[in-house]
Amino acid sequence: MIRSFLFVIFSFLFSCHVAAQPQELWATGTALPDGPCQLVLRPDGKFRFAGALAEGELQLMTTATYQEGVTQFLAPKLVDSYLINYGLAYTLTTDQHSAGWVVPFSENTYRFIVDTAGRTVRGELFLPWNELLIAGSAFPGGSDNVEWKRDNMQSFTRDHEDPYVFEWTGELGIYDNVVEPGNFKLEGQMEWGPRELHPYQNGEDILTSTQLRTGGSDTKWQVKTPGTYRLRVNLFTETIQAELLSASTRPTQQPTAIQTTNDTPAAAVQIYDLQGTVHQHLTHGLNIVRQPDGTIRKVLVK
Repeated sequence: MIRSFLFVIFSFLFSCHVAAQPQELWATGTALPDGPCQLVLRPDGKFRFAGALAEGELQLMTTATYQEGVTQFLAPKLVDSYLINYGLAYTLTTDQHSAGWVVPFSENTYRFIVDTAGRTVRGELFLPWNELLIAGSAFPGGSDNVEWKRDNMQSFTRDHEDPYVFEWTGELGIYDNVVEPGNFKLEGQMEWGPRELHPYQNGEDILTSTQLRTGGSDTKWQVKTPGTYRLRVNLFTETIQAELLSASTRPTQQPTAIQTTNDTPAAAVQIYDLQGTVHQHLTHGLNIVRQPDGTIRKVLVK
């Protein structure tokens, strides 16, 4: 009886704790003389700020304006917690006079991340990268049927007015005889890491993707509409914009309905598994079969 009662109480407290996670966050204080600024919610559930801050104190709160008994503040657990840090813990409080985060000097390139699940704030001054390159199998020469070609990465051009913005224009498509057809990621050097840019979800359509992340799991963008593209990346705000300048005249590359068989199609030009590996014959599971006319079929082998 007592155990059941304690279990109910624990479940209630746990559900309240989960529900208490903020859905919006705002930055305010003397470090933001122009007033509160809303933080950007990332696809992974964390909040991001990228912009200018003045010397002073920064407070993080859950509403745009203070509402007594409603607004919660993300107060640092340690005294004199500087915004530039490797990850400091915070606690939630309704006390509007609680200490905020110390901004030691004025600068235009502050970035910080709020992890509401781990209840931490991590901040930095972000400096521009020297270069940005596209790597993968979605552009001519970027890959063969064994691996992506590191030395064949193509460079972006830095914007003349904004050192954090890079632009690339070229052909993107789904090519034969390559690994991971139609996939790519971005590198900050002509090497696999340490600086890499990825979509939050693997296989994101580059035409609909808007936010990117630095590092983490090795997810890639996917080209679903072949053609000539312009890619524009802002490293500071961690955003990406893709513009399809002209569609390819090649036949549609999208797979048709799934066909169940054990026989390798006689007319198959290339056979891939879901990881993009090339096979001479159909393998167990779902196969991607490219036909001579450029069309693609899904073939399931049971």
